[in-house]
Amino acid sequence: MLRTFSLVGMAAQAEGRRLKARANATATRMAFYAAAGLMGLAAFVMLHVLGWYVARSSFGPIASALIVLVVDLVLAGICVLLASRHTTAREEMEAQAVRNVALTGAAQSAISGFTTKAGPLMALGGIVLAALWPKLRGGRRA
Repeated sequence: MLRTFSLVGMAAQAEGRRLKARANATATRMAFYAAAGLMGLAAFVMLHVLGWYVARSSFGPIASALIVLVVDLVLAGICVLLASRHTTAREEMEAQAVRNVALTGAAQSAISGFTTKAGPLMALGGIVLAALWPKLRGGRRA
């Protein structure tokens, strides 16, 4: 029975690592979205500067302002592409695999506890705890 609770604990730790990895990935994506927003704002400002140059002179300053505008738009596009990539981090996949193995081991250990005289109610409690653990913590299953 101790093995069951140990495996459930290991599964909970692995789930915590997985959630932490997902939070880190989300923070990185948000940073890229913020950078894209900044580049978009810079492009908007440069659009106004470009309009001012068009009104002020004929051609020289327009070309340089247009180049800066295009560079800002390209950088904003790159930031949006980087932020919208949704790949599962290797660390998150490893943590999820450990969680799944631990829960499978806990279930097998609980089932083997039924065949002994060690107390079927303790094994049943381990199964119920493993099944209800995400709900008890208030989290969602991914």
